[in-house]
Amino acid sequence: MFDLKEDKTFDLNQAANHLAAAIRFKTVSYPDSEMTDFTEYEKFLVFLTETYPEVHRICKKEMVNTYSPIFIWEGSDKGKKPLLLIGHYDVVPAGSESSEEWQEPPFSGTIKDDYIWGRGAIDDKHQVISIMEAVEYLIESGFQPKRDIYIAFGFDEEVGGKMGAEKLAALFKERHLEFECVIDEGGCITTDMMEGLDTSAALIGIAEKAWANFKITVTGQGGHSSIPPTNTAVGVLAQIIANIENHPMPARLILPVKEMFRKMAPHMQSKRFVLKNIEPLFPIINSALGKNATTNAMIRTTTAVTMTGGGDAPNVLPQKAWAVVNARILQGDTVDEVIAHIKKVNPGIDFTIETLLGENPSKISSLDAHAYKTIESIIAEMYPDVLVMPYLMVGGTDSRKYAEVCDNLYRFAAMVLPKELYETIHSNNERISTQNLFSMIEFYCKFITAMQ
Repeated sequence: MFDLKEDKTFDLNQAANHLAAAIRFKTVSYPDSEMTDFTEYEKFLVFLTETYPEVHRICKKEMVNTYSPIFIWEGSDKGKKPLLLIGHYDVVPAGSESSEEWQEPPFSGTIKDDYIWGRGAIDDKHQVISIMEAVEYLIESGFQPKRDIYIAFGFDEEVGGKMGAEKLAALFKERHLEFECVIDEGGCITTDMMEGLDTSAALIGIAEKAWANFKITVTGQGGHSSIPPTNTAVGVLAQIIANIENHPMPARLILPVKEMFRKMAPHMQSKRFVLKNIEPLFPIINSALGKNATTNAMIRTTTAVTMTGGGDAPNVLPQKAWAVVNARILQGDTVDEVIAHIKKVNPGIDFTIETLLGENPSKISSLDAHAYKTIESIIAEMYPDVLVMPYLMVGGTDSRKYAEVCDNLYRFAAMVLPKELYETIHSNNERISTQNLFSMIEFYCKFITAMQ
């Protein structure tokens, strides 16, 4: 197995400079693609070509939907299922770029104090660069895979992945490809995951909740506000919102959460007995878990009202009022069941509900698969004092798009993120340490060579 720590030819400074350069491309994606500057995407793809010549020399390359590259590193044994390593190079807007908000400009790619600063440093250009660095290094080192290695990068993950990952997955399905596993962003090593846990934890996402947006519309009596009806459209909408918030969907314990709690139990300073016996005790303690936002998101489909609209003037009764509900759907629930629940908790109220965007949850990947066991063993080798455990992704990734071409989708990045750094994702001062970048590259080298 190739070991970067023992190879004096590997240049971490060069890799850090490559990530810094990648950050400088403003590959910001927007829900309205008309707002997206695709010339930045084109420049970024040219940058990949110029920066990783061996990948482009050895691997077959094709472009999907103009901006999603596929690289195929052919293996010697066509009887083995290929691996699929994915990431995305689009980023969310940086918000305010003032020095008051960002210690370093968000698209500067500044390297300072052993950190690479800027939007995309963690989400998700570090993953794109780590994969490319690892493959470039392995090719230069003379490694020849037995399995085919596929690399695919999306360009609109931050806005749903319909133009990138969804098109990539459709192409793979059309070609009847079936992958041994997919590795994507998601989990990491956290140093302060939960109060009372006496160790750092490596979280391997084996499933992720789906998400859906629903628009609720109430029609009411218009007119002058000086003669209001008993209930205005806005008032009825407020009642609907209150009913949704006061009547959450039922709690349920699914495999990733159960296994996560079970693994944590011996390392908890308190609550060991409860977590060790989480399954039989769940009917008793689920209400307590529901009071904490983090654990609540792990045990039920959540709903959050994120947008509202209605009147145009303070003295005019709006004839319509609306709200958008964002749902994160737990395995076992569906889009239709969320709609049914919203209607059920609002009996006798007249409103319409429209699905703006809806997906059902991903399946749960196996804990017994060779790929999962390999990830476990690599983490144990790289971080011997870290507790490795599965977990449920409550956010979304591109990986869910590949469910029809792979049964084993794993979401993990080999980086240590304390809460302070984790909270920079989609926020100010996003940055990654050079040590974390090295660990990411090392992980991919180890994983590719071990999965042969």
